[in-house]
Amino acid sequence: MAGWFWPGRAALGVGERRAGWARSAGVFVLVLALAALPRLTSGHTLVTADEPRWFTRTIQFGAAVAARDWAGTYQSGHPGVTVLWLGALATGFQPVRSAEDSTLRTFSEPVRAEFWAARRTLALAASALLALVVLLAARVVGMWAALLGGVLLALDPWLVAHSRILHLDGLLSLLAAVAVLSSLAYWQCQGGSGFLVLSGVAAGLAVLTKSSALAFLPPVLLLLATGGAWPARPGGWRRLLQGLGLQAGIASVTALIVWPALWVDPLGTTLRVLRFGLETGGVSHGLGSFFLGHEINDPGPLFYPVALAFRLSPLALLGLVAWALPRRGWLGRMDSMRATRWLAASAVVIVLVMAAAPKKQDRYVLPTVPLVSVVAATGLCRAVAATISRAEPRSLAVGGLGLAQLALCASTRPVFFSAYSPLLGGGAVAQQVIPVGWGEGLRPIVRYLNQRLSSPGQTVAVPTTVRLALEAQLRARVRENSSPRHADYQVTYINAEQRGHGASKDGRLVLTVRINGVDYAHLYDLQPARVNG
Repeated sequence: MAGWFWPGRAALGVGERRAGWARSAGVFVLVLALAALPRLTSGHTLVTADEPRWFTRTIQFGAAVAARDWAGTYQSGHPGVTVLWLGALATGFQPVRSAEDSTLRTFSEPVRAEFWAARRTLALAASALLALVVLLAARVVGMWAALLGGVLLALDPWLVAHSRILHLDGLLSLLAAVAVLSSLAYWQCQGGSGFLVLSGVAAGLAVLTKSSALAFLPPVLLLLATGGAWPARPGGWRRLLQGLGLQAGIASVTALIVWPALWVDPLGTTLRVLRFGLETGGVSHGLGSFFLGHEINDPGPLFYPVALAFRLSPLALLGLVAWALPRRGWLGRMDSMRATRWLAASAVVIVLVMAAAPKKQDRYVLPTVPLVSVVAATGLCRAVAATISRAEPRSLAVGGLGLAQLALCASTRPVFFSAYSPLLGGGAVAQQVIPVGWGEGLRPIVRYLNQRLSSPGQTVAVPTTVRLALEAQLRARVRENSSPRHADYQVTYINAEQRGHGASKDGRLVLTVRINGVDYAHLYDLQPARVNG
């Protein structure tokens, strides 16, 4: 396997090394194309609730770079630097002439074009990272499991949804996966020092993407390093400390190179990020959350396992079950079995670390999806190997699993965020258990209102949870639902109603948006009610 994907000492000659690199390049391009397909097509009409903020930060970041205002590249404590660089590269490093220049308004052609360009750039970056994840997975679990894992990830609706928008979690998840898999290849699979360097670079970029990586990556990488029992080997402690020090040093240097704000004030910028992480992660969501049918501030430790069960694809869930079953008589390498145990343990650590914070959203554990998908793919491949002895039918069966994942992904197109596991009842059950809705379902309401509200003075009352998303798309004035009396129309949205923030519905219902059997949004015309009142 090392010679197939990772030519080096395992390969016997120059020709074999070149063939190995050619195969690796071919697989990279193939997975890149497969991942890019749903991320670059299927329309981009959805605006999620947080994207208007990140569009403004992207424009301001680009302007700060253009002006060499390095301190101005600090836009948020998240800090989102990788997203901002990619977005700024797509939109251009232009000075901000007015507040309107950095405000997302999708009905303005120049602004809309910049927004879509930023999204496309992030989608391409995510697709390339996903292809790299597959190559790394091949190093630790084998070719077939890695390729099937790549198909599961490339066509996973939840990951597709997050890796085609101007936001953090999709990019964070794939960078964290690169850091974990390359670290695993070094510490557990006798990989060369290049894997440790790659892990450090990916870890540094993950931290620059979202500060939560500072919470879960150190314990995960420490687990992978010490789990190899290096201290018990001759010189083990020395190599362990040197390796961890190199990893941390490379991550720090990567962050310093990539983020200009660290050039002018490294200590102050770092403290601001740490303070932001403690302040935002240590308190529950300002609007509350929703779990098991009730509005609640902190859903507790069960939230993420339940959310993952609804969000993982059926094949991923079935693969995890197959992986956990007794393996006697199953085909597969012992080293790949050990590797998947470490990947599963890493996913568990991420869930435990994120569950310790009161603030919880399902997307906060998206970094577990690449790891558990590789584990699930290994379980599926072993299940196929246990039931089918001949190589050709076995390959067809694995291909059939890939086609099943493709069908699932296509069935959720183009609103990938609305995908919930049909094994658990889909969205109809999910809306009774976990928060649902992050801006999907608003586009029909936007079209209806933009066609009928001709005066910019007319007002639409909307929930706080989707106010920014609607402001970015509506030509009319937007106000929150707490004061709908003087509004012309009123919008209700599912995630606000789940949290107990539903507004009174005094007007005439003119539009209901239903996706996969779930009512996401309602539009009420308040003008008859105001006239009659």
